[in-house]
Amino acid sequence: MYGLVVIAVIMFGCMFLTNEKYQKEVGSGVFQAMLFNLLCCALGLPIMIVINGFRIEYTHFTLIMACIGFLNSVLCTVCTLKAFERVNLSVFSLLSMLGGMLLPLFAGIFFYGEKFTLGVGLCVAFVIAALLLTVNKGDKKKKGGFFIYAGVFVCNGMSGVISKIYTDASYPKATSAGYSILSAIVMAVVSLIFIVVLWKKRPQISLKSIFFGIASGPLSRVANWLLLIALTVLPASVNYPMVTGGTIIVSTLLSYFTPQKPRWREWLAVALSFTGIMLLTLLPI
Repeated sequence: MYGLVVIAVIMFGCMFLTNEKYQKEVGSGVFQAMLFNLLCCALGLPIMIVINGFRIEYTHFTLIMACIGFLNSVLCTVCTLKAFERVNLSVFSLLSMLGGMLLPLFAGIFFYGEKFTLGVGLCVAFVIAALLLTVNKGDKKKKGGFFIYAGVFVCNGMSGVISKIYTDASYPKATSAGYSILSAIVMAVVSLIFIVVLWKKRPQISLKSIFFGIASGPLSRVANWLLLIALTVLPASVNYPMVTGGTIIVSTLLSYFTPQKPRWREWLAVALSFTGIMLLTLLPI
């Protein structure tokens, strides 16, 4: 299962870059967020249907959770695009990944009886230290926006909480791939309706933005599907700290091949994240 988490982490690291590129091309707003969701489904949905053997599964509970997940995804996308107007990628990553790590971790411990082990505690401490190292406050673009930052933190964290609720629920439900497919269908249908309604007020859409939106789809869908599978075995309190620490490592390695080379602080953050992950995997769960 650790291997599935590693693959998902690599995809999430790449997804951060495509999301930022999309925002730079089209800006932020409801139309841009809905278009982004629809573009993500353009390739992400067919890939998941192939993975699931061309089967589309349905239960009432799966549909309800897919709708809840969609609402959270829309809020997360809007907050993400707005946040990119105000802070740089490092600050956004801090907000996003802290929420993505801490909320599922607390949910697993307080509501599902997961143990807060020494390995989990040390990993969380090392990862938080690594995240704080990567923040460059001097690149802040605009002041204010507390609710937007809080939205990034909460919505990204709730994505993991919703996944945990789904995997542990005893109601009749679709498989992990089936849930991902139904979620994508709900997202595509609702996003298309919004796009038709808001079409006259659309901003200028470039080919680059379409490419980055479509590229994010398979990364997001497959990565979250892999995490759903991992959650059936690994506790959320183990899964998500590992994802957060791993994303720091992947993002830093990817930035080495861009004009913005990692500084000593980023490399130290990689070392701290790697140490935290090693403690998490080597110490007893």
